[in-house]
Amino acid sequence: MRHLAIIIDGNGRWAVSRGLERLSGHAEGARAVARAIEAADEMRLECISFYAFSTENFKRGPQETLGIFAILAGFLEETLLPLVKERNLRLRFIGDLERLTPELLTSISRVNVAGLNNRGMTVVIAVGYGGRDEIAKAFNLLMEQKLLNSDFSHITFDDIARYLYTANLPDPDVVWRFGGHRRLSNFLPLQTVYSELFFTQKLWPDFQKEDLYKLCAEYKTIKRNFGDIPK
Repeated sequence: MRHLAIIIDGNGRWAVSRGLERLSGHAEGARAVARAIEAADEMRLECISFYAFSTENFKRGPQETLGIFAILAGFLEETLLPLVKERNLRLRFIGDLERLTPELLTSISRVNVAGLNNRGMTVVIAVGYGGRDEIAKAFNLLMEQKLLNSDFSHITFDDIARYLYTANLPDPDVVWRFGGHRRLSNFLPLQTVYSELFFTQKLWPDFQKEDLYKLCAEYKTIKRNFGDIPK
């Protein structure tokens, strides 16, 4: 496996089931992200992606949204920044980052700078991300470039892919969704057409490293044909 994409789900339900505030679940979910990064690095993955906050999540009340952003900023500064330095990690944040808070943007900038010259595993964090929004932005950027160059040739998928947030990264081999739902929820729609899909009832804060080790072992038993006839 080169690239594992994780859909984080169940933080709020995890907290409510324990009589806690929903934001407590998001804080525990951030600690689970750190465990997943460590496990993925130990398994020598090239890339691990986390669907942390979608464009649709902005519909939540401002109190929870701002609380999530504050937790994420703290996680980046206190947990991810040391991991970037210790494990030689590279970072990529994808989504409509202009909608984030100044505090969170400052933290994103700081960890990005710390990993700028690193050559280890790439950690992708999707925040303010929507797959349809990504496609529309990529297409608009491509059209601007083609018009600028007076290029009226047919558009190919590779043309569009160069303007996606994930350009130059391998497509996810596996999409792993926590929380019991069996859908992709607008996550990397163009990049996951051949991804293996795994769903678990486990809520994200309950993730442990052993879960990822077991997933990697199961993935090794799968023969991927990419539309070809099995041999």
